[in-house]
Amino acid sequence: MQYLAVAYTRDIPAGRVYPVLAGGRELILVRDGEGNVYALDGLCPHQRLPLAGAEVWKGVLECPWHHFQYDVCTGENLYPRRVYPAQLAARLGDHVRPLRIYPVRTVDEQIQVGMPEAGGSPWTP
Repeated sequence: MQYLAVAYTRDIPAGRVYPVLAGGRELILVRDGEGNVYALDGLCPHQRLPLAGAEVWKGVLECPWHHFQYDVCTGENLYPRRVYPAQLAARLGDHVRPLRIYPVRTVDEQIQVGMPEAGGSPWTP
């Protein structure tokens, strides 16, 4: 895995989405209230629209387009998955899949995002 520098810690206010490009991918960085930084795919899986204007509240990222919601720590889809019955959510397919998340580390106030090797998966369990 290759880590790429994408921002400084001072650049990312808590509860805000900070769009970056890393390895040719659109990502967003999110800092929680405790100072932890998370890197997620910058496009919503629902319709592949940018998450740059998303709102973050109590660890939940809400897409500005259709209000799909994701856990910033895990990328798990929270809405509409938690609203619809399991059998209907299963039929929604890609619309309810999680956001991809990427490993993040901080080195001398610089935020670095881990990018998978060619062909590797960026998914974090």
